[in-house]
Amino acid sequence: MRLVPIVLVISALECMRGVTVSPACKCISYESSHTKVGYFTSPNFSQPYPDGIHCLLYTFVGEKDEMVELTLLEFDLQAPFHDSCDDAVTMYLDLKQPAVNEYTKPDAVLCGSIYNIPSVHYYSTKNILMFEFKSDDIRSNNTGFQGEFKFLKQDLFSTNGDLVSNTNCDYIIDSKGKLRRGKFFSPGYPSFNKMKSIHCKYTFAGSHNQRVKLYFKKVTLKGTESSCISSRDKILVHDGDSIESAVIAEYCDTESLVEVFSTGSNMLVQLFAKTIKSTEGFEASYEFIDDSIYPSSELSSTEPDREGGSTDLGSPSVVDCDRIIRSVNQAGQPTVSGNFTSPNYPNPYPANIQCRYTFIGKGRERVQIKFADFDLYHPTKESEDCVDVDIVEISTIINGESADVDDFCGKAESQMVMSSGAKLTVTFMSFGALNGATRDNRGFLGQYNFVTNFGIETGEMANDSACGFIYNSSVTKSGTFNSPNYPGRYPRNTECHFMFYGFPEEQVRIAFTYFDIEGIYPCLGNTESDYVEFSNFRASVDRKLPRYCGGNKPRVQISDGQFFRVTFKSNSMFDATGFDAKYQFIDVSNAGNINNQQASDSSAKTSGIFMCMQVSWCFLPLVSSYWQLVLL
Repeated sequence: MRLVPIVLVISALECMRGVTVSPACKCISYESSHTKVGYFTSPNFSQPYPDGIHCLLYTFVGEKDEMVELTLLEFDLQAPFHDSCDDAVTMYLDLKQPAVNEYTKPDAVLCGSIYNIPSVHYYSTKNILMFEFKSDDIRSNNTGFQGEFKFLKQDLFSTNGDLVSNTNCDYIIDSKGKLRRGKFFSPGYPSFNKMKSIHCKYTFAGSHNQRVKLYFKKVTLKGTESSCISSRDKILVHDGDSIESAVIAEYCDTESLVEVFSTGSNMLVQLFAKTIKSTEGFEASYEFIDDSIYPSSELSSTEPDREGGSTDLGSPSVVDCDRIIRSVNQAGQPTVSGNFTSPNYPNPYPANIQCRYTFIGKGRERVQIKFADFDLYHPTKESEDCVDVDIVEISTIINGESADVDDFCGKAESQMVMSSGAKLTVTFMSFGALNGATRDNRGFLGQYNFVTNFGIETGEMANDSACGFIYNSSVTKSGTFNSPNYPGRYPRNTECHFMFYGFPEEQVRIAFTYFDIEGIYPCLGNTESDYVEFSNFRASVDRKLPRYCGGNKPRVQISDGQFFRVTFKSNSMFDATGFDAKYQFIDVSNAGNINNQQASDSSAKTSGIFMCMQVSWCFLPLVSSYWQLVLL
């Protein structure tokens, strides 16, 4: 059904003198005093729009305390030619009065299809928004545009906190002086901010018995093909009220529906941005939660009692076996690790039940799961198919949605599994016996750990990164490091940095003993690839060094100088078992010898082994996806 807007069409003679792009402009006006919500279209929509429209000006005027939201529902203009838009919609979002002329700087110029434009949402910075529509003299079959407008209260996007004096966007949000919950936004959100360089700090100060919960509903920053460490636009979340406090979350692209919990009563959010364009920035909410009520009561335990008997679970149809396991118990004490079991373990579990075990951490914590014993009923022992059989499914939260990590059935030997954030869910389902068969399977014994080191046992954890590790030559000259959760599958949506600091006369040598990173060369974002990359710079891309993933395995890497960085990044799509690597700080003279040998040795092979001359370990390619260390 075609939507016909209620508009006021004013002829060129009736447009106010000096307020239009051209004296020939025709005007279409919408005022909030008439309606708060409505629709607008191009002429003749949904038929092709006329050619030769030299200036059609759409004007939206709200009350002083309002802002304008435009949503483009359909958009089909002539495609750009040599990066020039002959048919175009030109947006003016930052106006003090309903007036534009040839000197007014536009905020966006749109043409092509709806898939070509940067956003379908546009917001005014104040109570006025205008856009111009024009078409050239060439007839086309493009149908134009249709959209919805809304007049919204500006305070819907006001931060609930106290602005720090002499600052543009630093806020103190105190649980004593404000509501226990509220909202906070990037400056100018959801429109844009004209500050050339943005650095905002939001400090959350709770009482001694409180914790802070943040919920990022939407994050839209400029993004980068590289990791967050080289992005100038980013959000850092600190587990405390100081920039020296540990970073527990970092965002530099597009995220949504992300929760972050503090370890203590304070939290600090920093926003860095070169510029914020329309629809960029973030919207988020906060809540101060009392420790006394934060740990929800655990539901009935499914673990055996102290004498080794089983918990009385009643009939299978009413078994209550769900559990919530937090890293802080009701007494406020940490519960770093423990066990969880199927009902009645080690005795047979009931049929037709579903048990959900929800693990919730805080701060940097990730949930790590491994099964010490696993024995589920499977009607076909020869099959590894986990469809329509008793099963354990593991899921984590990515961008606010549940994402399957792995599933296990039968007598599977499980690998370690790690959450992508502070929350992980294990779901156990048993079905009715097949063909009258009875179960004698004992179920499972699971082990959980709340870890802050991502399963990486070496190096010193850095405070300025959610997952960063420092290796100093002054501490040790050689050692190992690995991907998160190795040898289990690495978590998705995870970025880790390994920083190696040598003495001035040293270089850093990196060699991989195992490498399995999901992806397709050249490991770029458009291939949805995870990757490992190297850099001689702490916070910028080293363009002479390629990324590695999939079948493209890194050979020995040697730094140019005393510093070297290794970055691992996974996306939200797939995972693999990661990598294990060795590092060594070597003096310049030895590094020179190895560099010279590396070129001459690249073609030397004996029975598939790369000869490494004076180096005492090499790589033997086993299969297309893996490399294995061979000691000579």
